[in-house]
Amino acid sequence: MRRVLAATFSLAIAAVVFIGASRFLVSESAAELENQIFTSRSDRIRLVVPRGWRGTDQASYPGLALWMMRSQPPGRIVLTSEAFTRELYCSWPVACRTSHESPASKYACSLRQKLTAQRFRVGPVQAGPKDNLASGLPSVWFEYDDGRTFLRQAIALGASDRAVSLVLSAPSNEARATHVRAFEQALRTLRTVSAEEAAASAPDDAGLGPLPVDAPRADAAPLSDAAVPGDATVAFESAPAPHEAPIGPCQ
Repeated sequence: MRRVLAATFSLAIAAVVFIGASRFLVSESAAELENQIFTSRSDRIRLVVPRGWRGTDQASYPGLALWMMRSQPPGRIVLTSEAFTRELYCSWPVACRTSHESPASKYACSLRQKLTAQRFRVGPVQAGPKDNLASGLPSVWFEYDDGRTFLRQAIALGASDRAVSLVLSAPSNEARATHVRAFEQALRTLRTVSAEEAAASAPDDAGLGPLPVDAPRADAAPLSDAAVPGDATVAFESAPAPHEAPIGPCQ
């Protein structure tokens, strides 16, 4: 578990905290999502929860937008979003940054190198569904496991300032294979929404009125690759949305 955390925190923020560690979950009950459609106003993304899955947006960590569960066979799908900043881009290995692949593939390259160094079995990067490309949020995905937890992770990066990750986890290869269809269904529905759509998608928070179109977002600062103690509380710091282009020269 600690190796999963150390290898993936820089990408999925708190997503993998929830893999095989249900004590970190807010509760076992699922929140009702309107028509099974999840919309994040702050991240300006939308996704449809697969049929038969329980989803909740009552996440306890910044950057964790949505988690979905299925009990038979056991499985979880976690949606995260983080700011795509110059700092994040420059943290990728030079070989990944200088490749001729898409930004999503470059990010996957960085994560795969970390996982491989942690002795995970890592599969090749595959192109995501054309639906994501058509919606302006192209994606890639790959699979990995440590013999105890079996994962499929998709990374979506488009013209926006968000890096979005969708992670499927299961306790066996067979369970992961069973949930692949639901994962693919959810990934195909992932898209960005306009500020106007996001503001109109949910009731006002605490009676404060809809978010302004130009409202800044708060995001978790990138964490180091150091291992996190199993029972420790993970701390996050808020950071403003990026103001410079994420892709550019690195010091």
